[in-house]
Amino acid sequence: MSVAALGSMGTMTAHLGHPLHRLPCQSPGARTRSSQGTRCMATQATAKKVRIKPPSSSTAATELEALSQWSTIIPDTVLMQKIEELELQAATVSSTVLAGMMGNPRVAREYQMAIEHGIQYDKCQTDSDKLACILDKALANVGAIFAEQVEGRVSTEIDPRAAYDTDKMLSRAHSVIENYKENGVSSDRILIRLPATWQGIQAAKQLEQEGIAAHVTLIYSFVQAQAAAQAGASVIQPNVGRIMDWYKKHPGYIKNQRGPRSDGGSLFDNDNPGVQLAERIYNYCAKYHPKTKVMVAGFRSKADALALAGVDYLVLNERIVESLDKATTLQGYNDGFRADEKDDKSGVPQQLSPDSAQQVEFSSSETVVVTRQLFEEGLGMAGLELLDAGIKNLVEDVNRLEPIFSNLAIDSL
Repeated sequence: MSVAALGSMGTMTAHLGHPLHRLPCQSPGARTRSSQGTRCMATQATAKKVRIKPPSSSTAATELEALSQWSTIIPDTVLMQKIEELELQAATVSSTVLAGMMGNPRVAREYQMAIEHGIQYDKCQTDSDKLACILDKALANVGAIFAEQVEGRVSTEIDPRAAYDTDKMLSRAHSVIENYKENGVSSDRILIRLPATWQGIQAAKQLEQEGIAAHVTLIYSFVQAQAAAQAGASVIQPNVGRIMDWYKKHPGYIKNQRGPRSDGGSLFDNDNPGVQLAERIYNYCAKYHPKTKVMVAGFRSKADALALAGVDYLVLNERIVESLDKATTLQGYNDGFRADEKDDKSGVPQQLSPDSAQQVEFSSSETVVVTRQLFEEGLGMAGLELLDAGIKNLVEDVNRLEPIFSNLAIDSL
């Protein structure tokens, strides 16, 4: 059984293939034999000696392998076949993941049993919010299994019905942490996943102060990322695809407030406002809040993923992962006719880095401390509508679980 992967701080890497080894070339004229039995030779080019490397047995890196040098690749499904080939170091569990597991023949029975044990949990039978209690326990049970399979953290969703209530989110977060402890999983293995409402960001701030890492999602505007980074969130997650979809449905809106006005109303230009926002968010965090890592999700094409090479984490669906894995680069390929100076060492060029972020300029409004008023004013129409829709979708996922839980509870009697 594969798991949905998600980033942990500092230690997480998705290992894709093996390092690409190059044969060392000796000085011109040397006759030392390499392990492959080839020899380094000297050649003359424009009256100047250059070293030519002999052909090697190394194959060229795929775009997936090359991209993974700059960003950690996160598979966006619990059922992706490609995940079996990766050494995952972190995972995510949510109501959507639970719903996908129940009744699915491709899912191992141990996960379904973990959910059933949550439904039968004694403490939940007398809880005033039984569904929330069962959800917390089921998430922690499945998350505990994931924690045994990965070395990093397990990001765990907090009941989205509390998205606009800071105290309720904190209560549910503490409940999830306690459930994990009952399963032998310490809080330093957990990321608490919260929506990027003003209340969710305040909950993230409090949890971070308690030493509990927060993962803030549903980010569709710069001010959300700005506030979450200022709150000290460990991970923030913009969704580039949903942002682009919104602008396609609203062609009259300016995509880039800092760009030329000619971009307004065009559906056929190459500017992706979601990618532009993610780039801006990464540069802001890398420059002013390096503790906060940026995880970008919702990609519609591999081109958009390649445009963000260097961002901390890229959440990619199966179609894009396979597309990247089928595309080869020149990295690691040596046909014996290219000089050392001409070697392609990148395969996929790095677009973002902490160093380049230091050179990016931000306006005073982008660096000011975000208040609730500035937050609400800065959301914009796209941010407001997408945040509201995102929360509604998550709540619907929870509501779909209720009859499933009820039926399982009856069957267990």
